[in-house]
Amino acid sequence: MGKIHGGQMVVKALQKEGASHIFSISGGHLAPIYDACIDSDLCLEHTRHEQAAVMMADAWARITGQPGVAIVTAGPGFTNSLTSVANARMANVPVVIIGGAVPTDMVGRLDLQEIPQMEVITPLVKWARRVENPSRILESVHEAFHHARSGNPGPVYLEIPADIMGTEVDESAVINNGPRPLLKAGGDPSAIKQTVELLAGAAKPIIIAGSGAWFARAGESLTALVEQSGIPVFTTAMGKGVIPDTHPLCFGPGFGIRPGAALPALLQSDVVVLLGTRISLFFAHGNIFHANAKIIMATIDADEVGRNRKAEIAIIGDAGVIAGQLAEAGRGKLKPEKYRGWVEELKKAREAGLNNFKSQLESDQVPIHPVRLCHELDKFLNEDDYLAVDGGDTSVWMNMVRTYRKPMHTLESGLFGCLGVGLPYAVSLQLAHPGSRVAVMIGDGALGFNFMEFHTMIRLGLPIVVLVNNDQAWGMVRHSQMLRYGKDRTIGVDLGYVPYHKLVEALGGFGEEVKKPDQIRPALERAFAAKKPALINALTERDIISPGSHALAAIGKKEGLTSVY
Repeated sequence: MGKIHGGQMVVKALQKEGASHIFSISGGHLAPIYDACIDSDLCLEHTRHEQAAVMMADAWARITGQPGVAIVTAGPGFTNSLTSVANARMANVPVVIIGGAVPTDMVGRLDLQEIPQMEVITPLVKWARRVENPSRILESVHEAFHHARSGNPGPVYLEIPADIMGTEVDESAVINNGPRPLLKAGGDPSAIKQTVELLAGAAKPIIIAGSGAWFARAGESLTALVEQSGIPVFTTAMGKGVIPDTHPLCFGPGFGIRPGAALPALLQSDVVVLLGTRISLFFAHGNIFHANAKIIMATIDADEVGRNRKAEIAIIGDAGVIAGQLAEAGRGKLKPEKYRGWVEELKKAREAGLNNFKSQLESDQVPIHPVRLCHELDKFLNEDDYLAVDGGDTSVWMNMVRTYRKPMHTLESGLFGCLGVGLPYAVSLQLAHPGSRVAVMIGDGALGFNFMEFHTMIRLGLPIVVLVNNDQAWGMVRHSQMLRYGKDRTIGVDLGYVPYHKLVEALGGFGEEVKKPDQIRPALERAFAAKKPALINALTERDIISPGSHALAAIGKKEGLTSVY
């Protein structure tokens, strides 16, 4: 057997784990990995900022269900990545971050780009390790993947100092235990039985499927459960689209401020099955559910049981397996006719909510109503198209109108509320689905965070179309200041007019500005027809306040965010 250096070990392990793409920016501490990539079939996608690189790896994991891989250099490269790491952690996304570091004999000597990286990142990740024996690099990469995707998934960090990375060792000395199998355990049969009994006695039960349902690939078993039982279902987080909004028993996102059936369902349900999702801000920390509602937590993470609200029953296990268990145990006991009246009630609530919202969806006002802008994009996209959403108010508006027909066809930050994800997420969507149409709905404030990833798109030839909700401000923050202090007491929130479409044209892409609602669809058609990165700069009304802005304005008040609902 011959010699092998640390970079080659990293690449060898990544290939064994089934990785196909690495997202990174080059740096001296990463040289051995970059060199090894030349002789591999890995696609090394280099970006314009480490924040974007880790966001792309995050998106890759959401899309594929397998860990995304990001490699960052020491010091500023490492610190540039931290926001993205925290975003992945809050969303429970499996990302493997491999970090370079100063040589081991340079620690404490004020070497270039030296900081205590392990101490900084450990609180932000699920697992972290520093490799100080080159023979253990291969083993450590496999362990990183195992921790990223097992149990409740999340980001992990593996640090390899430059001297360890560059050391050559005999292949016979390398510790190699290979990839570890992923085990999917079901719930306790007694908890399954109790759940079926509770549902059988309920008058107004609902199921809410979240990220755990997506990572468990629970769509088939969840659909079987819903159709067999007749219990209405909602989705949330990365669970959106696991069962399509167009299914007769799916009422879309369980988003209390979304026009439709969500709010009455959340307020009135007597039994709520949370399948692979948590009780967080998005459910008003549990306060949105009726005080007497029985909560069933079906989760892979036992630590989530009891957070914000007592769980009547806890089922610990894989969401897909649990859904199958419930379908099997409920056969003949959970009958659609029992809940037919409840389903009809929700259908009427959905129709009434949409009718009340119709004037905003169809608004002809100028400047453009942001709801009309989002609605036009949603109508334009078909079920096979992909969308990344980014921004404060922009994300709220898009969530209020988006039709989720397939899982992971729409990506957004999630609970961390992280701006800047739109362009990086879209890059990963396009790389994962070449030939498909990919769009971005983004606020003008969020656009500034990773704007130079347009250069990445152009360099890679990715024909992504970006639609900007341009209210010339940090809209959500501006509106929250207006609500708290008055319209004349806003500060630090005005961005002014910027011809973003011309900036993209200067980079070599397609750009267009629209000022009227009837110009939106024709502009989208021209942008996609251009077959290159494109930006449509849509000028929208500045003073329309979203429910999200009301929520932000409530921060620090005694009643908190529950006032939104």
